[in-house]
Order: sequence, then structure tokens, then C-alpha cells
Amino acid sequence: MNNQNDKFGIVVSVAVTAAILGIVGGIGANNDGSIQPQGQDILERTTSELQNIPDSMQDIASNQIERTENIVSEAPEVIEKIIEESDSIPELVDNTSDVVEDVIPDVPLVVEQSEGKLLEMVSIPEDTGFPGCEESNSCYIPAHAIMSAGGEVIWINHDSVPHTVTSGNPADGPDGLFDSGLLMPEKTYSIQLDLAFEYDYFCMVHPWMQGTIDIQ
Repeated sequence: MNNQNDKFGIVVSVAVTAAILGIVGGIGANNDGSIQPQGQDILERTTSELQNIPDSMQDIASNQIERTENIVSEAPEVIEKIIEESDSIPELVDNTSDVVEDVIPDVPLVVEQSEGKLLEMVSIPEDTGFPGCEESNSCYIPAHAIMSAGGEVIWINHDSVPHTVTSGNPADGPDGLFDSGLLMPEKTYSIQLDLAFEYDYFCMVHPWMQGTIDIQ
């Protein structure tokens, strides 16, 4: 049901945005401010998609269809007012965006910000097989990641040579907490870290490459 609600919210958002922006683009061509044929097609296709939502959501769909139709019917007057109040193209865009934000339904967030960062993608850039990336701290990007306990880290090798992601540091060597082995070009390695700790890691093949994961 949550997936259907999310899809429904996105469909309505697209319908409302397309209708309003379509009218803005069509005012210069149609003196009566009517929706151009392509804009009407978008509205009709969206209305049809809304009507095909499962029976359990028909009441919600009907309300939203009616709301969308009302918004579209009032759009020429709204857009005319926006144009009158706008002194420049940038101001027109800003004012139109404000109206769109007011009418677009809320779409639930996948992860609340208060839950912390639970996924980090770390890139191993090109040419890190040669010394120099350590000077700009860019052998791993980001070189220092901060995450919540239980989060997953995924490394991807964008370089043309193999690398490793090995816990520890070049001076003391591997500490045995994790090790990717040889990570070939375009391959990935991932781990989940549950214990709050600052994990150092490096590349055993190219020891100037170092990074840290800070689990809080």
C-alpha cells in the first residue's frame, strides 16, 4: 500500500506540474490561455492512470482527480496573476515554482533525516595507482565518511587497475577487521558496520591510499 501511495503522489505531482508549466509555455501562442494539445494529452493520460489505481484507493483517487481538475481549470487565472506580478523571467520562474510547491501532494521520505546516514558510496577514482592523490586526500572519495551504526559502505573501483580496501594503516599493517581482497576495475565491495568506532583503511597494493569510516 505504501508503494501505491508513493506512486500515486508522484503521478499527481507530475500531472499538476505538467499542466501548470504547459500553460506557462502556451500563453504566448494562445491568446485565450488554453492548454496546447500536447498539454491536454498529458492531462488525459495522467487522469486515465489515476483511474486505474486499485479499488482500495478509488476514494483517494477520485478526490485527487477532482482536485487536479480544479487546479488545472483555475490555472490560466493563476498564471496571468503570476505574470502580472513578475518583472523578469527569473522572477516568473520563482513565482511559478512557489505555486507548484503549494499544490503538489506530499510524498513520504524514504528515510527520515533523524535516522542518520545509513548508506555511503565511496569511489576509487582513476589514476590513484600513482602517487599524488594523497596530497589532495582524494585517493578514496569521500576519504572520511561519517555514518550511523548499522550503515552500509559500498566501494566501487573506477580506476583501471586493481586496489584493495583493507582495514588498518600502512604503518601497522592490516588489523583484520575487513578486507576486500583485490578489487578489480568497475567491481564493488561492501560491508556493514555496527560498532561505533573510527575505522582506518588503506590499499595494500598502493599504500599511499588511505581513508576512514567514522561510525557514530
